[in-house]
Amino acid sequence: MKITLKLVGGFIYTVGFSHKELDVEPGTTVGDILTLIAIDRRMPMVLARNGVGVQEDEPVEEGDRVMVAPVFSGG
Repeated sequence: MKITLKLVGGFIYTVGFSHKELDVEPGTTVGDILTLIAIDRRMPMVLARNGVGVQEDEPVEEGDRVMVAPVFSGG
């Protein structure tokens, strides 16, 4: 099934793309996607599926949009 992955901030440079369509197996979780693209899970990050915050164990479905962003601070 196809999902869209969007990376934000420094993750773009770490992984090498900002936006990509991925073909994943049914039952794939957001955490599985992080493993697939080799993002270091020790880094603080915000995960969202279709604009709603999720945890790594959240399964994805056909057509989902998954966003991975580093935690930002400042003012």
